[in-house]
Amino acid sequence: MSGAGGRPRDGRAGVDRSPFPEDGLRHEALFYTDDRDYHAAVRRFVEAGRAAGEPVLVAVPTDRLRLVRPLLDPLDDVDLADMAVLGRNPAAIIATTLGDFVNRFPGRRVRVVGESLWPDRRPATHRHCVEHEAMINLGLADRPLTMRCLFDRSRLPAATLADIARTHPWLVSGGVARPSAGYRPPRAVLRRLARPLPPPPDGAHAEPVRPEGLGALRAAVAAVAEAAGLTAERIDDLRIAVTELASNALTHGAGPAIARCWAAAGDLVCEVSGPGELADPLAGRIPPPVTGVRGRGLLLVHRLCDLVDVHVADGVTTVRLHLELPAARLVPAPRSAPDAVQGGFVRPAPL
Repeated sequence: MSGAGGRPRDGRAGVDRSPFPEDGLRHEALFYTDDRDYHAAVRRFVEAGRAAGEPVLVAVPTDRLRLVRPLLDPLDDVDLADMAVLGRNPAAIIATTLGDFVNRFPGRRVRVVGESLWPDRRPATHRHCVEHEAMINLGLADRPLTMRCLFDRSRLPAATLADIARTHPWLVSGGVARPSAGYRPPRAVLRRLARPLPPPPDGAHAEPVRPEGLGALRAAVAAVAEAAGLTAERIDDLRIAVTELASNALTHGAGPAIARCWAAAGDLVCEVSGPGELADPLAGRIPPPVTGVRGRGLLLVHRLCDLVDVHVADGVTTVRLHLELPAARLVPAPRSAPDAVQGGFVRPAPL
């Protein structure tokens, strides 16, 4: 890794690089206190991008759209996206929003201002959002992207704000960006955030993962999901996601795997656990090359589910997915399975 201000020496994805490169990613955090701060932060960032001739994406949660839309409505070269929908699963944001936007403009520098973690977001998502911010530094380090992330300093917990400082090389205050004294390498942050998954409840339905038993596995998890109240469309998504996890376990695992499914705390939860280690933290977050034949299963799982946990310990990998049950759902779900299978990445709708 090169020093501050230098050029990264290693171009491989997933390698910690200098947080202050001469080109590539510039990842900033701005802590706001009120709507006036928020409006000014977006306006300045957008104006700077337009002055530089850079495509701009504004990706904010639903309740912030009303605040920024009047600012952007006169502009025909700025995209606006609802982060509460596209970023419902934080682990899908890089592939479905950021990577897609960068790829739309090959050879050009682009900029994104957004809010991935807001005060009303479910507490269960907070750690996933911090992981996402650390993953940006790994997965997009080479991309010509200036990203400014907004966080509410008055309503987010102090511990969360400290984690944000650890995941952003630059902090913006008073319109000036300064190096973050709290910044830590992405892998160090990920190790700090890693924690064991709580055990499945005693009543969780369990099914062995066998090549000849995938149909029975799909039927079993669908029955648990239907009894819990998951909608038919989301049950289809669940079937696809569980099939992908089971297929990965059969293809890449080192021994027998088991699937479990249960309802808890407003979620339908499924996991597949078995021998083997998933070493790449970016698996499922960065699309494989277009010519690649592997690496798309976990990417699809992240798109279809509301949260995904990957835990590796003692030679065993467990992938646990969550789909919110209808009573807990406050914003639209991600795209349904047919759209996710047939289409490319989500493209933010232009104004």
